[in-house]
Formats: sequence, C-alpha cells, structure tokens
Amino acid sequence: MRENEQSDLQQFHGEDPHKLGHFGHTDPPVQVDGTGLTIADIDRIANGAGVRLAPEALDRIRRQHRQAREISERQPVYGQSTGVGANRFVQIDEQDGDHGLRLLRSHAADAGSGVPAETVRVMLAIRLSQLAASGSGISPDIVQGLERMLRDDALPTIRTVGGIGTADLAALASTALALHGERPTTRPLAATVPFGRDSALPFMSSSALTLARAARSLARLRELERSSRVVAALSATAVRANRQAFSPQAGRAAVIPAATRVAEEMRELLEDESEPARIQDPFGLRAYIQSQGAVVEAMDRLLNLVEPLTSVAQENPLFDFESQSAVHHGGFHQVSLGLAIDGLDLALAQSAPLVMSRITMLHDPAYTGTPSFLADGTDGSSGHMMLEYIAASAMAQLRNAAQPASMNTVVLSQGAEEDASFATQAVDQLERAADNYQMMLSIELLSAHRAIDLLGRTTSTPLNRAILHMREAVPVVAADHDLRPDIDSASRALTGLARRILHEA
Repeated sequence: MRENEQSDLQQFHGEDPHKLGHFGHTDPPVQVDGTGLTIADIDRIANGAGVRLAPEALDRIRRQHRQAREISERQPVYGQSTGVGANRFVQIDEQDGDHGLRLLRSHAADAGSGVPAETVRVMLAIRLSQLAASGSGISPDIVQGLERMLRDDALPTIRTVGGIGTADLAALASTALALHGERPTTRPLAATVPFGRDSALPFMSSSALTLARAARSLARLRELERSSRVVAALSATAVRANRQAFSPQAGRAAVIPAATRVAEEMRELLEDESEPARIQDPFGLRAYIQSQGAVVEAMDRLLNLVEPLTSVAQENPLFDFESQSAVHHGGFHQVSLGLAIDGLDLALAQSAPLVMSRITMLHDPAYTGTPSFLADGTDGSSGHMMLEYIAASAMAQLRNAAQPASMNTVVLSQGAEEDASFATQAVDQLERAADNYQMMLSIELLSAHRAIDLLGRTTSTPLNRAILHMREAVPVVAADHDLRPDIDSASRALTGLARRILHEA
C-alpha cells in the first residue's frame, strides 16, 4: 500500500488499517499459530475478519527454514534436488536458481469458473495455518507475504477445475505467482516475495482450496440443517402430528447421540400439548429424528476431519526436525476427506424423501383439512401444486450429487500417480447438494407457512416467533399467483431461521 493510501485509510477509519481486517473490518483478527482453525474462525475470515500470524509461529518458521536447508544439503529432496511427478528421477543442477519458479509457472494451470472471494480468503488462511505448523521448511518471507496478502485483501484469481484430491497444485501455484508479482490480485499487494526451489513445492503441497470449499459448504449446511428443525416443527403443527415421534423414548431408541439432540430441539419447539390427529404419522415426521440424526452425525464426522486438517503439515516431503531428515510420503492423498464428504452427500440424499413426504402431507386435505395444494377453494385452483415439482427436481439433483466420488480414480503423470481420492470432486457435489437441500427446505417452509395461515393455527411461543417472521417475509396470497417471488423470499427467510428462533427458545 502506498503511503498516501495508508494515510487516507487511517483518516477514514480512525486507526491503523493494518490492525484491522480488510476494508476496515473491526472484528478482532483471527490469530494463526499452527494449532488450527475452527469452523467459526473460518466463517469470520470469509466474512472479512483479519488474520494475524502469531510471533512465536514466525520465529519457529525462521528456525526450521534454516534447519530444512541444512537437511537438504545432506540428502536428496523431492522437488528441490529432483523434478516432480514423472520427472522425479531427473536431478536438478544445484546452480539452477530458476527451478522453483519453473515449477510454479508450469503448475499454475487451472480452468473453469472463478472461486468466490470469500472462499479464496479461507483458502489463504488455511494455508497460512498449515505453514505455521512444523514440517514445510518454507521460507519465512513467503509466509509473511501470505499474511500480507490476507491483510490487504489482495486476492489471487482462482478457478475451480484443476484438483483431484491429491493437493490443490494449480490453485496454490497461481497464488504463489500472485505473491511473486506475476499474476494480478484484486487489490495491490504491499510487496512481492521471491520463490526459490526451497519454497515452491512446499507452498503448493496442500489441499487448502478443497478444505476451504468443504468448510464453507459445511458451515452453510450446519445452519440449514438446524433451520430444518423449525421447518419440520411448523409442518408438524400444520398436520397436528403425533409428538411421540420426538419423545425422549424415541431419542433413546435411535441410539445415536445426534438423533437425541434433534429430538430435544423438536420438543423445545413443540412444547404445547395439542391432541394428535393420528396414532402414527408418515415417515416424513415419524422418522424425522432418525433421518436428521444421520445428517447431523455425518456433519460432525466431516467437522472432526476438516478442523484438524487446517493445522496439519502434509507437505511432501515433510521435514522432521527431530530426526533431522526429509520424509517422503503420501499424506496429501485426501481419501478420508473424500469419504467423509461422500458420507454427508449420502446423508442429505437419504433425508430428501422425508422432506418430500412432509410437503406432500401439507398439500393433502386428508392431513390439513384445507383445499388440495393449499389453494383458495376456487374450482380448478392449483395453489402450491407446482412446488412439488420443484421439490422433486431438487431431490433428483441431491441424489445425483450423492453418487460417491470416492469410487472414481485416474492414473496421471505417466503412471507416477496411479490413484486420486477425488475429494475435490466430492466438494463440487457437496456444493450442489447444499443448493438443492436449501431449495427443498424452502419449499417445505413456504407450504407449512401457508397451511398454518389458512388454518389460523396457534402454537408454542418459539414457533409463534417463526410464524410472525414468515408473515413479514412472505405475506400469504390465497389466490393463484406467480410463486417465484415467494420461493425466493422463503429461501432468504430460511437462512438464519435457526439462529433467530432456536437461540431464543
């Protein structure tokens, strides 16, 4: 940043902009020390919080960079004294000072659509956190340059196609070239950094982009899943469901702790003791805690993998400073991450038919006592009929996204790399699954809201807040009308519904 620009920012914000996040974000910065980032940290970073490297972490990086150089002088090191991939047997001349840059330039080949800025910020923060852990032997200049890139919000342009779950080489090589000054950034970089052979491959040896995309999708899905509790409770109220399906006994019978948590939250929302209309409801409500418990369990499993991976040194080779050696390994092979993402995709897909079941119940006079499809009673009126088609289309997309990416593989680099985890492709599918899961829940929310309005039904205090919120967000129009604006409004209302209702319950 030029001196006059810094002065202008200081006058505008009233303090040193380097003590803030980008764009003068006033939240305290997230400190990176190599112990990892939480999903909450990642959400803050995506939304503009600053990032600061802990001084002790930088001291450790400086010390270990010197040790790594000494180790490299004593033994062959992949990517430094050799080529990479099929070129791993090619020896590099010790005097070849351009080897590192050639690696970066040749590997910065990506394609497809652009990655959103929020996700790029998270990718950079995850890579900074990983480099703050022991193992890479990278130059401290590179790490400080990465910290500046985040601080200045001078983001590289990253595209989605290029990774296969064995390190995001293209994305991180592109980032390195931006740090070096060869690729443009969204805002000016305060300074560029040189890349030698001791830092080129270590910087690229990470799945930081795949992790960032997984973390962002997981944060979104965790919020949507909790909002599904409010939506299902509204549906249960509209059809006068039997509350025994959410009882402590039902929670215990489900065995998994996640289902017990889901049952507890449903009881908080359905605290009134209204008389049920039936002994047993369809599975959409009767099996809700079992189905959603499986979704929550899959989310917990992915969370317990993503957060630790933000602080693990998986560079190949990995410098072990205790034994003073470079260890060549396959830690970059993200098979567990791919399987965990596939598991969540499958869990979401198995929950979709029960969402569809609840929508069908809401549109059926046998369950609500209202005209078919929640219409206004005019002969031939369609009401919400077409919303079932939208929900079914979204369910089909959810099922397509649940085809396990981990079942695929590919052989690359003349057989040097004979398998891929396809974790990156699993993330693609997870992002699509999140879109369609939100669409299905939005349709259910819209129909439950309309059913309760038509019935004039009263309910518990927490759900009354949800009903009042929906009346403001999507005023009910009884006559047939263009439903697109209603769908969009319901989708917006769904986001944050759990925070608005459950936290106040």
